[in-house]
Amino acid sequence: MARSVPPGPPAPRTRHVTSNLAVEVDEAAGTAESRCYVTVFQALPEFPLQAVASGRCRDRFERRDAGWRFVERWVSTDFLGDASHHLRGRGTGSGRS
Repeated sequence: MARSVPPGPPAPRTRHVTSNLAVEVDEAAGTAESRCYVTVFQALPEFPLQAVASGRCRDRFERRDAGWRFVERWVSTDFLGDASHHLRGRGTGSGRS
């Protein structure tokens, strides 16, 4: 599953933790790619601390006149726990899409 998160207020009491970041830069071409794992944790008074999602991110960058810029972001969700509280207030219902 790949999707983008709609703009809006941040999800309540969450932390997106990235790990195993790897970056490859091609200076001659003016491009770069990065990849990492991401785990999303959440805790609310009625929802104990737990991982609600885990997956992988891959980004592509290009060097332009103003510096390095994001060109593409790819996100894949490998595991999805109880995300029913994660996107609350964003009009997405359960938070699953």
